[in-house]
Amino acid sequence: SGKHQATRSLSRLRLREEAEKHGRQLVDTEEKNGDDNSNSSRSLKDNELSSPSYWEKVHYRFAIDDALLYLDENSALLHNITVVNVTVTERCLSTGSDHGKLTFLTAMGQFLSQVYGMDSIIINQLMYGIRGVDGVFTSGHVKSMETQERWGWHKEQLEAYEHGSFVEWVLRKLGVMLMSTLAFFLITSVTSLIVRVLTSSGVVLMFPLFTCFRSLGMSGANERILSLSYPWIGSARVAIANRHVHPQSHLVWAHVTKIILYYVMYEACQAAWSVVLYAKSIPEALPVWIYGFAMIWEYFSMVFVRSALSVHFFPRLTFLYFLLYHIYFYSVPYGYFDVALIPLFLFMFHAMLYTILGLEAPNAARGVVNVECPREVYNRLSWHEPVAALPAEWTMFLPLNSRLSPLHDRVSDTPTNDANNNDRREDDGNVATG
Repeated sequence: SGKHQATRSLSRLRLREEAEKHGRQLVDTEEKNGDDNSNSSRSLKDNELSSPSYWEKVHYRFAIDDALLYLDENSALLHNITVVNVTVTERCLSTGSDHGKLTFLTAMGQFLSQVYGMDSIIINQLMYGIRGVDGVFTSGHVKSMETQERWGWHKEQLEAYEHGSFVEWVLRKLGVMLMSTLAFFLITSVTSLIVRVLTSSGVVLMFPLFTCFRSLGMSGANERILSLSYPWIGSARVAIANRHVHPQSHLVWAHVTKIILYYVMYEACQAAWSVVLYAKSIPEALPVWIYGFAMIWEYFSMVFVRSALSVHFFPRLTFLYFLLYHIYFYSVPYGYFDVALIPLFLFMFHAMLYTILGLEAPNAARGVVNVECPREVYNRLSWHEPVAALPAEWTMFLPLNSRLSPLHDRVSDTPTNDANNNDRREDDGNVATG
């Protein structure tokens, strides 16, 4: 290829033929809408293909060598790199031919491609369409000229997905289950930790805000309400006011610093774990969406999941949806990962609606969940916590071990002994809601 002069072909070329012809080349792949049915429109299209302006806008750029994607046009001319233009119409991608007949499914797919884009289609077309001698896979790299995203794959990766013995297939499936479970544990754990920190330390900003309201003459902004709602902050502010060890601003800035530090750690975990958990070419915003879904699950559980039925149902169904999505993710080299987020969100939304309407509302109507008992199940600790309303962060990894039963639902042959046992159990340890 070094002896070839850099040329720009204006005819439609097949990817595989040109890939086998040139050992080193750069392919500009373009998408054009084509639905020509008459001979006159075809001749008009042929004239358009012969026009240099038709090739000015490039949608994708493909190369077997990753370094070629970084070269500009002048550098490609300097190194005598052949640039080949290839047009792939949407009709060809949907039916297999430029003049193929659209069916209901292919027409629906062509319509939906305007919504979710053509990235996955083009990548798979290049991934499985361009092969070497004897049909073996080749490595490749694709760049979207609109979003500047880059994707790449190695031939060993494709061969591992397509070939292998039964034992290798079983081991690969076990690895998929292990990685999916590990991803669920890491993502949900770090998300629940940052939600705990934002909930416990973020409320400290409400106290200076209420002080500003009182300075403006709002008599209803009573700090006592905040102190009762958030006793871990209110009791500390009362102690500071009584002892005058340090000003109130020190407490506020300490919690603000804690929020900033934990959030930076949360973002660092996203970047570091995404390299391990999603170690292949993926849509650029995929990890952000996954962590965003986990954040929604955590806040929903904190606010709405309060009855024993909801605690038993919602986390397990969430894990099932997460597991199914990641089994699909780890089972194909590059699938419709961004499109699959849509049904994942819809199933998640359905589970939330069922939890609220089918589980929480009936239990709230029966009085199982009320003001005095906001959660039906909880963790009972064997030791005393300084502030029971705010347990330590590590207690969120403890399994639930206690369930509240209303007084009138308790069955006891000896009421006196039962009351004494209840008092004794209350003295055994504090309660950490979870």
